[in-house]
Amino acid sequence: MRRRLQISIFIITILILSFVPIRAQDYLVGPDDVLKITVYREEDMDRTVRVSADGYISFPMIGNVKVGGLSVAELERAMALELIRFLKNPKVSVFIEEYATITVSGQVEKPGSFSLKGGLTVVEAISMAGGFTKIAAKNAVKIMRMEEGKKKTILVRVADISKRGDKSKDIPLKRGDIVFVPESLF
Repeated sequence: MRRRLQISIFIITILILSFVPIRAQDYLVGPDDVLKITVYREEDMDRTVRVSADGYISFPMIGNVKVGGLSVAELERAMALELIRFLKNPKVSVFIEEYATITVSGQVEKPGSFSLKGGLTVVEAISMAGGFTKIAAKNAVKIMRMEEGKKKTILVRVADISKRGDKSKDIPLKRGDIVFVPESLF
């Protein structure tokens, strides 16, 4: 009876946690995100905008706004401060409609693009792509990313991470990253 209760509590906890959304306040806005911006009682100012590659959006009355690297709460405050020159006590709400993506390709069950909601690591991305195929080279996974205009490749030994449980080697992904899982030679 006690064991059943423990299992029931565990299952209920998992179900509850699966419905808890990622806190948008922890997510930093960046290129390719799509934002829905509303200003309370100013419906004509409501906009849905995509963040440019250099981290800017254009908004009525205030023009170009640097949004890249800001949390949702920081962006709401910054825009309200800009709008206070034109409106009395503006209330700005920002909702992220589309998150930037990462791509997982190669020897995974379901290759494709995935939303980069909150923090996502290589192991989590591979899991979202259905896991490895039977012929995957699990210790030769590559992350391809652009940093400061230069192409960078990072080798990740996923099988070692899994076997040893060393999460410190599980690399956090950045917007636009490509995770490639090659085929094993044997």
